[in-house]
Amino acid sequence: MSSRTRPPWLKKLKRIIGRRLRSGILSAEAARQLCDEVLPSIQRRSPPPAVSAAADVWRADRRPSWELEQFIGECYRSGDLGPEDALDLFDELLPQARPGSIYTLTQLLTTVARAPVSSTVRDGPALAVSMFNRMARAGAKKVAPTTATDGILISCCCDAGCLNLGFAALGQIIKTGLRANPVIFTPLLRTLCAEKRTGDAVNIVVRRMPELGCTPDVFSYTTLLKGLSDEKKCEEAVELIHMMAEDGNDCPPNAVSYTTVIHGFFKENEVEKAYTLFREMLDHGIPPDVVTCRSIIDGLCKVHAMDKAEEVLQQMIDEHIMPNCTTYSSLIHGYLSSGQWKEAVRILKQMSRYGQRPDVVTYNMLIDCLCKSVGHAEAREIFNSMIQSSEKPNVTTYRSLLHGYATEGNLVEMNNIKDLMVQNGMRPDRRVFNIQMYAYCKCGMLDDAILTFNQMQQLGLMPDIVSYGTIIDGLCKIGRLDDAMSQFSQMIDDGLSPNIITFRTLIHGFSMYGKWEKAEELFYEMMDRGNPPDVNVFSAMIDKLFKEGKVTEAQKLFDLMPRAGAKPDVVSYNTMIHGYFIAGEVGKVIKLLDDMLLIGLKPTAVTFNTLLDGMVSMGLKPDVVTCKTLIDSCCEDDRIEDILTLFREMLSKADKTDTITENIKL
Repeated sequence: MSSRTRPPWLKKLKRIIGRRLRSGILSAEAARQLCDEVLPSIQRRSPPPAVSAAADVWRADRRPSWELEQFIGECYRSGDLGPEDALDLFDELLPQARPGSIYTLTQLLTTVARAPVSSTVRDGPALAVSMFNRMARAGAKKVAPTTATDGILISCCCDAGCLNLGFAALGQIIKTGLRANPVIFTPLLRTLCAEKRTGDAVNIVVRRMPELGCTPDVFSYTTLLKGLSDEKKCEEAVELIHMMAEDGNDCPPNAVSYTTVIHGFFKENEVEKAYTLFREMLDHGIPPDVVTCRSIIDGLCKVHAMDKAEEVLQQMIDEHIMPNCTTYSSLIHGYLSSGQWKEAVRILKQMSRYGQRPDVVTYNMLIDCLCKSVGHAEAREIFNSMIQSSEKPNVTTYRSLLHGYATEGNLVEMNNIKDLMVQNGMRPDRRVFNIQMYAYCKCGMLDDAILTFNQMQQLGLMPDIVSYGTIIDGLCKIGRLDDAMSQFSQMIDDGLSPNIITFRTLIHGFSMYGKWEKAEELFYEMMDRGNPPDVNVFSAMIDKLFKEGKVTEAQKLFDLMPRAGAKPDVVSYNTMIHGYFIAGEVGKVIKLLDDMLLIGLKPTAVTFNTLLDGMVSMGLKPDVVTCKTLIDSCCEDDRIEDILTLFREMLSKADKTDTITENIKL
């Protein structure tokens, strides 16, 4: 073919392939294959020789357009048509388009409308609408839109967030006399449901579509069902399913319809309703698919309804619907979370019998749970079976085993697992080293923990807040407080911000060894750094201030708790009551008791013990009646007010009785 007779689209093809080769999207071999497939295909589909001169003239005038359409169609069907190419080809085809070109133009519109965001195409739907408008300006005699083209336009309007334009396009379809089909309504319904306008969507499906002679299909109803379920209107969704079933055979509900609502019930924690709907689905003779069964089993397992979950599993097997790994994993997780690890192991073995090979996620879940709840022996057995099944453990697998041995203090096996991990090509990460340090500190081997800490840094792994916290805690427990502060300073120098656990560890360490001034200094530094102490730290500091006679400071600290986000609990009030007894301020004790009840806190046995001890320390000797009432109040919550009233009266009157009961302690 000479350059004079070469059609323009061949230049377009060359430009498209060249651009893809330069960008690396298309290899040279793939480019050759594309040309080999497209060009002969077009030649094979060329029309037969003309019968008359008129036909020859017609084909001579229109052959470039026809061949270009063939080229576009081949690229579209093969998936090689990108959005940038579609825009170029649209510009090429539209000026020479004929009525039959509408199908090819629709393919170009579809490609641009579905295009992801890129530097060339920032808004595919908006570009597609612009292309449609250019087609409309070309005139209906040249390219008349079809319902498919209008459907793309409506979808683009909805995707661009212009729902009103989508309805305007629908109105134009109806005005031109084209018959609307359910596919056109789907994007409108989907957008209405996304905007929480399910009432309007229901009105369209139930009333407007039939009025326009358009029978809703299963996709229309499923879109509605999902919208209602997402809005937690599953009861209305069930009514819609019943309406579908009762409305003849036009559009009966299928497995997807039921599964959508069942999933919605599970999201609302309506397990019984979900299971009832599942049984109703079976009673109507609708066979569940693997998605339905997986959804129902997963939902039942999450609420530990394991008997029903096993029943659904057996039904799947009876119906020759083979459960997949995800289904079995849901059952294993359900048994593990309910403490039935032997049943979880049974399910694991059942998987293998039915030809389902457990994946690494399933094994990890089981090993981690066994390490935390039962012990390392059972977890190691599962680990060995994992190796035998040729499933390769990952870092998470080894970490779970390491943590299990570390918690039990089995340092030998812990180090053996780490060595095995290295032998199998797994590089220990920071969490592995943190587990090792925790184990050494737990066993009192602080020097080994520090050695591991240094080894981690030598391997290029920077310590995190957990690493430093573990070493600081170990140092505080054996009284090496200066070394602990040195690590604390190093942590800050490394750019790590100490958290509440780090401060609490240091405050507790200094308090335990009687260095209250440093503990108080750390307490206020903690607050200055934006780490409000928790209730336990506040209570410890309040107790320390009372013991030093700093009653005013203790009260200020107690008043500060709510503003710092630490809501006082019973322990905090017990600490305050004990402190004011030490200070001899009985009136404050009575006020604290009233405040406790006012905010809904119930005194505990510790509270009553604190009151008894405080009264004895002040020379107030409770009599037998007082102690009997106290004992009764611990057994009956409705007597708490009675005993507190008695304590208030005794404290306010300072009534010293003669009968002393020293043996009653709660």
